[in-house]
Amino acid sequence: MWFLVVGIFACSASLNDAQYLLGLAEGEVCSDRSEGQWICTAHKQCTHVDLKVMRPTICSFKGKLPIICCPPKKKMSKAEMSCLRYIAEIPCPIKISIPGVHIAVVGGKESKSKTQRHMALIGYGPKNNIDWRCGGSLVSELWVLSAAHCTNTADSGPAAWARLGELDHSTNNDDARPQDQRIVQRINHPQYKEPLKYHDIALYKLESRVLFDQYVAPICLHTAFDIDEPKGTVVGWGRTDFADDVSSRLMEVDITLIDNPECRRLYGSNDPTAPRGIERLTMLCAGEKEGGKDACIGDSGGPMVINQPGSCLKKQVGITSFGRDCGLPNSPGIYTRVSSYVGWIESIVWP
Repeated sequence: MWFLVVGIFACSASLNDAQYLLGLAEGEVCSDRSEGQWICTAHKQCTHVDLKVMRPTICSFKGKLPIICCPPKKKMSKAEMSCLRYIAEIPCPIKISIPGVHIAVVGGKESKSKTQRHMALIGYGPKNNIDWRCGGSLVSELWVLSAAHCTNTADSGPAAWARLGELDHSTNNDDARPQDQRIVQRINHPQYKEPLKYHDIALYKLESRVLFDQYVAPICLHTAFDIDEPKGTVVGWGRTDFADDVSSRLMEVDITLIDNPECRRLYGSNDPTAPRGIERLTMLCAGEKEGGKDACIGDSGGPMVINQPGSCLKKQVGITSFGRDCGLPNSPGIYTRVSSYVGWIESIVWP
């Protein structure tokens, strides 16, 4: 691969045209832009640039080796820095193998203890009669990420409670260690306008800082637009079938990501609450052509996650937002694309 790269540069330079060479030495500034100075650097040292994607400008040659105009390293976002801190400071839970897999959810399975430590149940009503209706994800010691359409209900008022570290809220014999927190502040994205389904994202502030342990830990946020995985895992306490009651047990299911043109074709354009159709920049689409796997009622606000290599913490790519009938063929679910809202999240969670 190294010889191929050098060969491409050498071929470009052999044209003997002044526009292909800047005539600058290694270490000199070759461009000054808003994101910082670009520096003439040996191509093997410009490791943060994908040379197969970005064809760089050549400053000069050092022998036969090209010196390229190398951009500055992208400044790490607050979300990325927080993720690295979480990975370094929060230990992974001790794994205990439990035989048997319990199949449920729309094509999914029950989550194992301590594997989805970021999950939050969102509840409504008084403390002595909480109605758990939505999901969310813990993104810091004080903030839970959810869907804006979960913020208020017509019959039970605003989201009032968050339960962390839960597995099955119908029993105390589920190897869980729940922490209940009062929600003291609810912030919908400023562009969310009910009943429209666009910008369906919200942050809920907890009354006190969460204690991270073997059962509770934050999730990392996916900050890149592209997702280099064919599937995402949807997690929640939703229905296991469109006609069933919501599940008391935390469930998860792997669902295939669908590109935007195909999603727009499948979902159509006759939904008055999504008059612009499924927007690529702010929404994700996932489902199975043959059906059988999907998020469902009660999963709203919960995360779509992918694994993070080298870490037991998950990375969130989406928020369960809306869909049609659960798990039917050619009926994808729609998720808020988290990467498009990282700046807004950071301005509140890590100001």
